[in-house]
Amino acid sequence: MKRRVVFLPLALLLSIVLLGCEPPQPAANAPPTPTVPPTASAPPALPPETKFGVFAGDVNDLAAQPAAQPTQPAPSPLPTDPNTERVKAQAGVAAAGRSLDQHSGLVVTPVKAFFAGKERAFFDIEFPGNYRTWRVQEDRAPKDFDELKAKFLDPLGLTGRLPRLPPGHKYVWDGDKEELQVERPRQQ
Repeated sequence: MKRRVVFLPLALLLSIVLLGCEPPQPAANAPPTPTVPPTASAPPALPPETKFGVFAGDVNDLAAQPAAQPTQPAPSPLPTDPNTERVKAQAGVAAAGRSLDQHSGLVVTPVKAFFAGKERAFFDIEFPGNYRTWRVQEDRAPKDFDELKAKFLDPLGLTGRLPRLPPGHKYVWDGDKEELQVERPRQQ
C-alpha cells in the first residue's frame, strides 16, 4: 500500500510535465488590444513603458487607451514555391516521434506524448519566454532566420535545443508577425 502512495505524486507530476498547462485566458473585462500591422518603411516601435525602468507619464496616461491608428494593408509575402507551405512552429512539426503517428497502444501513446511534450515545452514556453525578454532590450525584430539565429538563438544557446525537422523542412522567421515558422512541402 505504501509503495502505491509514493508513485501517485510521481505519476501526477509526470502527467503534468508531459501534458503541460493551457495558456492563460484573457480577462473578460480587459480592453481589446488594437493590432496595427507595421509599415514597410519603419519597424514597429515599442512604447517606452516596455523598457526596464522607464515611464514618462502619470496615472492618467496608464488608464488612457491608445489612439486608433489608420490600418494599412499588409505587404504581400514574397513569392514562394507553390509546392511549399509555411506553418507556425509548434508541437508536431519536428521529426522525433513522427514514425509513431499512425500507431497507438499502451506503450506507443505515452512515447508520442513524451515527444509532443518536449516540442510543446520549447515552442510554447521556452522560445516565446526568452524571445519576449530579449525583445524588450532590442529596438527592432530580426528580419529573417539568419539574423534571429545570430542575434538571439546562438547567444542564448537555443540553437541546439531547436527540435530537429524532417528532411525537406526548414525553420524560417516571419519578421512582420515575429513568429517562428516551418517551411515544408505542401501536404495534400
